[in-house]
Amino acid sequence: MDDNQNPYEPPKADVTPPHSVSQPQVLLPQPRALPANAGINWLSASWSLVKNNLGTWVLLTVSLFAIQMLVSMVIAQGGMQDQSLQPILLLLVTLLSTFISGGILLGIRNADSGQPLQLDCLFEGFRQKLAPLAGLGALSFGASQVSEYILTSMVGLNLHALETGTIATEGFFTAVAPEQMILGVILYLLVLLLFWFATPLVALNDVPVFRAITLSFNACLRNPLPLILYSIAMGAILIAGIIPLLLGLLIVVPWMFSSMYVAYKQIFLQ
Repeated sequence: MDDNQNPYEPPKADVTPPHSVSQPQVLLPQPRALPANAGINWLSASWSLVKNNLGTWVLLTVSLFAIQMLVSMVIAQGGMQDQSLQPILLLLVTLLSTFISGGILLGIRNADSGQPLQLDCLFEGFRQKLAPLAGLGALSFGASQVSEYILTSMVGLNLHALETGTIATEGFFTAVAPEQMILGVILYLLVLLLFWFATPLVALNDVPVFRAITLSFNACLRNPLPLILYSIAMGAILIAGIIPLLLGLLIVVPWMFSSMYVAYKQIFLQ
């Protein structure tokens, strides 16, 4: 005790609030292999990230829907005027979605560290990770175009005709041989696994693009059951969210992003 301190003086406490500091997130050399029930845990563990910032999440989701509607109108208008613009427009859409997804994940990481979720996290991908996310988006677009080219030119699956309604769904499936359908599913899964975790790897831990897709692929191969269970559960939640005039999507979309973040943390981070 200080000799000059008054022994009858009431004790003083430091009431200065602590600073909100994000904990270091160290990337593991290789992704973890988790038990099957981890897929359900991603949903339960991520709910608090939605609940604690629900108002901001609703505004953010409404903004996402508005951007999607605007982009869809631009694509439809541009495609009608000049079909040659279609690939360029699709590339721009892929880049935009990659930037937005990366920015939202950055915002979720801040919320996970105790900071409030900010609406302008939609633009953090542009501000913080422009070049790497642009590279990832371009690679994602290229992979989808190559797989579609293989299916259309070498296998005979005309996906573009199905998407545009040139061919009916019933006619498409009756004209497809089983081996063609199997190859199509394999190519789709290959692209899906390569990019499942690529965006958080690039946005949150600055992993180079090609290493990010390699790590994403390895993580998916090491966690097939959690990903299957998660996909089934999230699919059911998505259907439930669509039923009430799509209003449930104001909750489901934030939950999807938050559960993706939690899955990434549990698989990749120490």
